[in-house]
Amino acid sequence: MEGVVEKVKSALAKSNIELSGFSLSTNFNLEDKRVYNEMIEKTIKWMKIASEVGAPVSRIFGGTLKDRINIDKKVKDEAFKRVIDALGVLAKEAEKLGLILAIENHGGLPCTAEEQVYVIEAINSKYLRATIDIGNYMAGGQEAVDGTKIVSKYCAYVHIKDFKRRPNPSLPWGWSIEPCTIGEGDVDVLGCLKVLKDAGYNGYVALEYEGPEDEKTGVPRSLEFIKSVISKL
Repeated sequence: MEGVVEKVKSALAKSNIELSGFSLSTNFNLEDKRVYNEMIEKTIKWMKIASEVGAPVSRIFGGTLKDRINIDKKVKDEAFKRVIDALGVLAKEAEKLGLILAIENHGGLPCTAEEQVYVIEAINSKYLRATIDIGNYMAGGQEAVDGTKIVSKYCAYVHIKDFKRRPNPSLPWGWSIEPCTIGEGDVDVLGCLKVLKDAGYNGYVALEYEGPEDEKTGVPRSLEFIKSVISKL
């Protein structure tokens, strides 16, 4: 990690880009105690870097979950405890650094809006907020606007992406999702942004492109759609 801070600051200065935040891909659902502690220690190191480069927020994940539909309740509760215990440690470090951590609804722990709120309120720290990925709620069978509304009061960062529904009777809610160019799917982007605006959010919204279309065309079209939506707010 030597020289990372200098490299980031240099890149920002050369590109004249404002830093919207850091993204840390963490996983605290680890049964091996040694690996679990190493993940916490590594995260703290990157949190310090995020703070030194002036990141206003640092996105983190809770943990991965292989089968959230058929998982035993006891196993799921134990997984959530591991995540919450780790976040409790990290929130205290974040307070020392003056850094806002923003846990994302990333398909595991947590996935739904209710799970996000549960984790955030379990920690009860103003240094742990939410990254709202408006598309990811659909991975848990939740409509984007509904999920966004539930978590909006804790929002510190936003990802905008889009998915198309596909019938899937094997899932409790009856459909699976596939990524697409933003504006061509079933995520109500305007509805989500209206909810966030009403909740007082005035931070960054990040385009997160996962569609099958080539990025050279998919990203610009997604960006134009997002701009058109924001102009309606």
